[in-house]
Amino acid sequence: MSIVHNFLAAVVVGASLTCASGVQAGAPGVAQATGLLPTTIGAQQQRAHQLLDKAIAHIRQNGPQAVNDFTHDPAFIDRDLYVYSVSLAGQMLSSGGWSAGLIGQNVLSETDDAGQPFFSQMLVLAKQNQSGSIEYYWFNPNEGKHEVKITYFEVVDGMVIAVGFFPGYPTEEQAKQMLERAMSEYFADPVAALRKFRNKQGEFRRQDQYVFVLDKAQRKVVLNPVFAENNDVSVDDITDVQGQHFLREMLEHASPNTIQSIDYWWLSSETRQVEHRRAFYQQMGEMVIAVGTTVFPDSPP
Repeated sequence: MSIVHNFLAAVVVGASLTCASGVQAGAPGVAQATGLLPTTIGAQQQRAHQLLDKAIAHIRQNGPQAVNDFTHDPAFIDRDLYVYSVSLAGQMLSSGGWSAGLIGQNVLSETDDAGQPFFSQMLVLAKQNQSGSIEYYWFNPNEGKHEVKITYFEVVDGMVIAVGFFPGYPTEEQAKQMLERAMSEYFADPVAALRKFRNKQGEFRRQDQYVFVLDKAQRKVVLNPVFAENNDVSVDDITDVQGQHFLREMLEHASPNTIQSIDYWWLSSETRQVEHRRAFYQQMGEMVIAVGTTVFPDSPP
């Protein structure tokens, strides 16, 4: 009998499973069909969306010259959030925040705290998709430390209108980075790595993100540091809340050559709510190393 173990932080129903062949399987819309509730949008994320929508409506109603209002009009500043605009060629046009000092300059070569040209990357995405989001590292003055920042953007009248925010939760990019570190640790010393993965205060724990390990040969859970009752349990006996054998699918599709992901619905032991989760995973020898994270609205599949 399948057991709905409250297992790990991994992923959703209705999203896609990326197989080694590149084929995707899934059932978009299952969330609506089953009545499961998506994770509540974070307050910061909601505020960022609202401010961006307001700015976009302002441009559409008043024309391109209305971007100037983003620099001076307090209506386009919401506490720590502000609107800025960039031309598709990379010129900063207006800003209600720190980037006001860059108005008139080409910002294609500007980098974040990790050395990534995030403006340039955003413009590439804007030209391809007309809207989207980008993650980068930036100093958060409210917290006094460098954190991941997310910017939502949309092309309106040939200009990129954007609003950035500090999410206050771990992102999918951070989950993939944790997986890469976990793979390196396990390759160097499997025993020491498992000990580090168990450490509640260690580098392999970040709020709802943590590392778990599956044995592909024995088809069982080797380590789940959060839900120890799943350790040594067969993957065939663990399902998500909709009966999906997501761990079994992970073992079937895991590859040593690429990081893959799988989504499912999971009952969180912290929030006591059914949540949309995503696990990033990769094979190493007979083991499959994985990191799970919460999926928030606007996350690509």
